[in-house]
Amino acid sequence: MRAAVLPLALLPLLASAQAWCPPGATWTFEYTNILGGYSGVQRVEYTADTLLSGFTAQRLDQTNVVAPWGTTNYTVYPSFPLFTRYANEVVFIWDNNSSYDTLFWFGAAPGDHWNAAGWPDGSTIMITVMDTATEVIDGVPLRRLVVEPIPGSPVDTVYERIGGLHLHINAFNWYVTDVPYDGLWCYSDQDIDFAMPGVSDCGYTLSVPDRPVAHGAVPFPNPGTTHFTLDLPHGPHTITLFDATGRMVLQQRTTDARPVIGTEGLPAGLYRITVWDERGAVMGATWVKAQ
Repeated sequence: MRAAVLPLALLPLLASAQAWCPPGATWTFEYTNILGGYSGVQRVEYTADTLLSGFTAQRLDQTNVVAPWGTTNYTVYPSFPLFTRYANEVVFIWDNNSSYDTLFWFGAAPGDHWNAAGWPDGSTIMITVMDTATEVIDGVPLRRLVVEPIPGSPVDTVYERIGGLHLHINAFNWYVTDVPYDGLWCYSDQDIDFAMPGVSDCGYTLSVPDRPVAHGAVPFPNPGTTHFTLDLPHGPHTITLFDATGRMVLQQRTTDARPVIGTEGLPAGLYRITVWDERGAVMGATWVKAQ
């Protein structure tokens, strides 16, 4: 939805929390290119303010650090920068076509919605708010929204400062098949250090790894319903499943190279899979349970 179409009545935010891009704001996303056979991380960092189309905008630099699966041959390369601005409890993103789209509406109430960035007004691709609350993270109260990115799709959680736990800041890639961004790992700024469950190292691929690293936990079928399987190296593994809010919903210890994970008791939605082996190496993946 374009900025001019936003409703005028927005809910107030807590004044104690800077809602977007405080000093040091940095996001780390998992990067998994299934078709290309690469994985690693993408770092998004707020670097400076700039004037763009008459507004003060935040420049967010993107850096990819990836390696072929099963190796530590990491390659570091920059991607194009993103530009956002914040006004009236709304984060806008520059669409590279002389206008800003709505990215996050932190003041929204349940039932409110906005068109997803990159999609025209009136499109069925919209973000609908299901629930709202305030959550304190590292002593900072943050507005929290539970949103449905597409009608009937798995929900996601969006926080002030942090953004979506699965939806990438580069909103124009949210609905493109086989995009390499597999969800948030970590967010930090001058006040907050936030990590998703199961993530213990928020940037190890940006330097020479000092611990074993494993890659390529690919669940099948995906989407699925009653179960999924994983192809794992030989040896013991701990498989943990988290829902879209970050709550652990299942944990299973296995020595099978191809374990079957039963999911009959779980509701439809988006889940994060984390797999640890006995050496401390970690694999991650995203799985969708269909209706």
